[in-house]
Amino acid sequence: MKLEEIACIIEERSPLDLQESWDNSGFQIKLGNPDITRVLVSLEVTDSVISEAEKYGAELIVCHHPMFFAPVRKVDDKSVIGNYICRLIKSGISVYATHTPFDKCDGGNNDYLASKLHLKYVEQLPGDETGICRMGMTDGDYTACEFVRRTADWLSQDARLFRLTGDMMDRVEKVGICTGAGAEFMETAYEAGCDLFVTGDVKYHTAQLAREMGMNVLDIGHYGSEILFTENMAEWLRRETGLKVFEAADCRNPFTVIEPQNTDAPGSAGGI
Repeated sequence: MKLEEIACIIEERSPLDLQESWDNSGFQIKLGNPDITRVLVSLEVTDSVISEAEKYGAELIVCHHPMFFAPVRKVDDKSVIGNYICRLIKSGISVYATHTPFDKCDGGNNDYLASKLHLKYVEQLPGDETGICRMGMTDGDYTACEFVRRTADWLSQDARLFRLTGDMMDRVEKVGICTGAGAEFMETAYEAGCDLFVTGDVKYHTAQLAREMGMNVLDIGHYGSEILFTENMAEWLRRETGLKVFEAADCRNPFTVIEPQNTDAPGSAGGI
């Protein structure tokens, strides 16, 4: 299948005209229009993801996060992005990103996250003019604390990387979601009557405002809310193209849990 045919298939589902003005979806690196036999799907391009693509013999990486948001003024292989560019070109690997279009489209990131959270009667969040956010009803009777624990299980994430502002004993029925960094929609979710808003990258002052408003906000992290892109896109590309499609295994959360030191151990210098 030709490279441009694959791009057209992706854009049938997540058209480029859906993207936000600041976004840079589409080809990041396009090396002609060769026949593509193997594709690697990843949340983003990293050094280890490029190594996986080389290992699998993939001619194309399909990712969620664009490689470039600002103009590239020079390509220096000693810089992180410059090194990526040089490696990808030398290895004959093109890169296509579908970012905000895939956040908004039917069956994209937000719909997929809603399904993973077992939400029912899912619809676009009222008042969200971008079309990114979703809202739905829980499948059972949960407190905020219980829903956090279920979310960690459903997403196979470590709940210690989550952050919740609000009342842990509040009942949660109506849930708003925005994958990635969606804190700007917190008040929209509040006005829509959501008991909980799930997103990532919530800043301190936003969390403090939510607490004062009486709004429960669950920050599951940018990675935690969007890593599902990989399995979602890979499954869809396999169905639509019949190509050999791999899922990046080494696209990791940049944040890790710091375990407390055992202060009773001999020679211990105490906790962090």
